[in-house]
Amino acid sequence: MSATAELLNLSGKHAVVTGAATGIGEAIARVLAAAGASVTVADVDVEGAQRVADDIGGSAVHLDVTDPALCRDVVSSVGERLDILVNNAGSYHDAGSILDQSVASWQRSLDINLASVFNCSKPAATRMVEQGDGGAMVNIASVDGIVPCLGTGYDTAKAGVIHFSKSLALDLAPHGIRVNSVSPGVIPVPTLAKMRTGEIEHFWPKDASTSGLMGPITTQRSANVPLGRTGRPDEIGNVVLFLASAASSYVTGQNIAVDGGWTIV
Repeated sequence: MSATAELLNLSGKHAVVTGAATGIGEAIARVLAAAGASVTVADVDVEGAQRVADDIGGSAVHLDVTDPALCRDVVSSVGERLDILVNNAGSYHDAGSILDQSVASWQRSLDINLASVFNCSKPAATRMVEQGDGGAMVNIASVDGIVPCLGTGYDTAKAGVIHFSKSLALDLAPHGIRVNSVSPGVIPVPTLAKMRTGEIEHFWPKDASTSGLMGPITTQRSANVPLGRTGRPDEIGNVVLFLASAASSYVTGQNIAVDGGWTIV
């Protein structure tokens, strides 16, 4: 194996990827496994998690990331050790105007998209510190946390993920634990496809209030990605691999937008 390939080799490492039964999380799990990692696929969708785990030779576990006690129990116990945590689980639910959003909707968005990252990161940090040889955490944020687009709840939560990652990176630096975030751009995933075909209900009101969010401005931005195409889930996985590997050994507290240039127009 060449020296360059060795930098991306995760053989002997154990990773936990949340929300990995489908979409971006599934792609991340597959990329890390292909790099040699032993991967635990964690999701509320146990059947989907098991499907992915069977395909990549990993393990599956039920995990509701909004349940702090369950996150503590799962993250603290899976695998013989924990080297990599990828906080990917999240939801587009409750997108749209604040005029349509209830207090419960706002709280739900924060719980699944931001509080969940804390819920899994705390037990992971405790475990990595006890192991004494560092580790890597990668939190999946969104371009919506940089440039508002979907809704106050979702956008605020994802912006929080970016800053939480920076704060946690500084917090855990003395222990050799690196923390970074990735902000995907326009990435077609099964959930959005199912909404368009009517297979599942829309996550936001069909007769929504007039709003600058999800309107002409954001639609125009999404239609004018400089690279001229949408991204693929595995392209997010490749950047996560870089941040989880020795290739990024001097990178911490950073947010990488993987968006084809979406945030520069």
